Amino acid sequence: MAVLLRSEVDRLPVKLPHIQMTAEHLLKIVNLTDNELSILIVSDSRIAELNTAYRHKEGPTNVLSFPLRDEDEDDLQGPALLGDIVISIDTAVREAAEKDISIDSYLEILLVHGLTHLLGYDHEQGRKDAEKMAAFEMDLLEKVNSNHTNPLTI
Repeated sequence: MAVLLRSEVDRLPVKLPHIQMTAEHLLKIVNLTDNELSILIVSDSRIAELNTAYRHKEGPTNVLSFPLRDEDEDDLQGPALLGDIVISIDTAVREAAEKDISIDSYLEILLVHGLTHLLGYDHEQGRKDAEKMAAFEMDLLEKVNSNHTNPLTI
């Protein structure tokens, strides 16, 4: 299992090893330890660029996911690069403060949300899909021992 973690931001309010360990733990939970995952920590300005380029939405967001497998590809067993998760640390810090939770706990929520998208869940396809995604996120958050089990998808 490999989690490729990189930050484009010089000063982070969190330690990268915590993000790395959480991501590795999540891959174990979903039984995808033979797979690779790329995580990039960026600023609001950078994620806004990506949000505009790939989702045609203006402004920053907290997390973006870029799956690197076909949507019809159900079998995730065997070595493969799952995809990329991009997190805006600026938005994450702001939203964690608004929710009155630690940045570490909120990053766990964002990692779970990003990974859930990489696994094919999509809350933007309707209420039923959103509920299914939220239930899966809650299950992952409980298993990762997060202090906060409220999923991002609600």
